[in-house]
Amino acid sequence: MRCVWATPVAGSCAESPLTYDEGMVEKAPAIRFGLYDLLEARPGIGLDRLYRERFELIAAAENAGLWGYHTTEHHLTPLDATPSPSLFLAAAAQHTSTIRLGSLVHVLPLYEPIRLAEELLMLDALTGGRLEIGFGKGDSSPEQRLLGRDPDEREANMGDVLEQVLSIFCGEPVDGAAVPFQPVQKPYPPLWYAGNADYAGRHNLHVVLGGSADRIIENANLHKQTAAAHANSPRRLNPDPVPTTAFSRHVLVGADSDSARRRAIESWKAYDHNITTHFRRIGEPRESNPTLDGDGALAIEQGLLAAGDPDDVAANLLEVAAHSQVDYSLASFCWGSLDHAEAMASFELFVTEVIPRVQAALA
Repeated sequence: MRCVWATPVAGSCAESPLTYDEGMVEKAPAIRFGLYDLLEARPGIGLDRLYRERFELIAAAENAGLWGYHTTEHHLTPLDATPSPSLFLAAAAQHTSTIRLGSLVHVLPLYEPIRLAEELLMLDALTGGRLEIGFGKGDSSPEQRLLGRDPDEREANMGDVLEQVLSIFCGEPVDGAAVPFQPVQKPYPPLWYAGNADYAGRHNLHVVLGGSADRIIENANLHKQTAAAHANSPRRLNPDPVPTTAFSRHVLVGADSDSARRRAIESWKAYDHNITTHFRRIGEPRESNPTLDGDGALAIEQGLLAAGDPDDVAANLLEVAAHSQVDYSLASFCWGSLDHAEAMASFELFVTEVIPRVQAALA
């Protein structure tokens, strides 16, 4: 299948049409499901056990037919035990065989471009061509400063790193040195962006959205409309005719609605504590407030937190999926103070009770 395709990188993929294998293109269902994962630390639990537990969850997601798993990147904080998403995904690839594996996101200003491109080429091969690359500028100023970066320059730095990485993917020599390897996926793995529907749409990037149902619906429609309006733009970074529009939810499913909500509200406080680590350390106000200052009841009310019995959680997802152009639903199961057993029990109910309800309602 011939694709109209161009990158912002002069002299590389932009100058010659690239092809995707027709046999690799599949018709997507009305909505797919996947995992979005901040690998939060838990008191008394070592990294080895934390990783083993998460590999069990990812394998269970694959067995249940979920489409993808997406991890994050944060540094020196209990919010995230995968400061190297590439390393963790390489390990996850050894425990799975079909589920797509991705980052949300690699924080590009923190990387040296050549090394990052080489690592992602390795990761695309190690996953057997299952890699999905999320990229961003980073949403935490304290983390940027901890790693010696100027937060005010992160957007420009992101663009510079992205341009160089894509050049290497497309085989452009680096200071006269030939690139000896090519991605398994052609022209390179699919690219994702988080949060900014307009930017993602203008560049034909897959996007993950968060917030209230009204906000997601508005941004989902913006994403699809903007992508369509820029269908012939030379700045498109994915060849797909229509980019994926995803949304994320923190989830806790229980047999009893009241008990599940009480536990979710309690766990939400720990999530808020983890996400504010650096800002409390330096006494700096947060740049955004995704946890509503730890108010889990308000998070449930506004839809950020899908908690309750299967009917409650399905209703939360359908509030978005039935009224917008989203085609991918991402759920986070092990967050805050929830332990592995709680996450696995919630996941099992999600797969057996919630997904069928959502699919039936959308059919």
